[in-house]
Amino acid sequence: MRTALRSLAFAAALLAVPAAMAQTSDRDAVDRIMQTFLAAYPTADGAAVSQVFHKDGVMIGYSPARGSALLQRTGQELAEGFNGTPAANEAQRKRTYEIVDIAENLAAVRVNLDYPGWRGVDYIVLLKTDGQWQMISKTWTGVLTSNTP
Repeated sequence: MRTALRSLAFAAALLAVPAAMAQTSDRDAVDRIMQTFLAAYPTADGAAVSQVFHKDGVMIGYSPARGSALLQRTGQELAEGFNGTPAANEAQRKRTYEIVDIAENLAAVRVNLDYPGWRGVDYIVLLKTDGQWQMISKTWTGVLTSNTP
């Protein structure tokens, strides 16, 4: 009986290993995508954004500082906005992110943005299609702050 239970426990552990490895490799892949995306800001590297953000993906957001309308762009338009000229205050901008969840071929990431005079949050959704992770949507919001230089 003990041998049978040990064998069953060993078999269950072996079955769990590929799932755990897949989760880790998916998390690593999502982490690499986010690192590439955030590294594009200091250099305004549109090619890097194109690499990680699906061209037909969507960015949509709202900030009272930018008026009352929702702002919306495709992934391609977002990448085109990274034109090689970073924001004048880029050195003072801070960005951090947290991978909130990964479920099968879907991942959610929260990005905290702390800019001079503005604080915001992005929620980024990534999809894994044909074995490749890409950003499919970026939704953001922000507020003016008093931390202007």
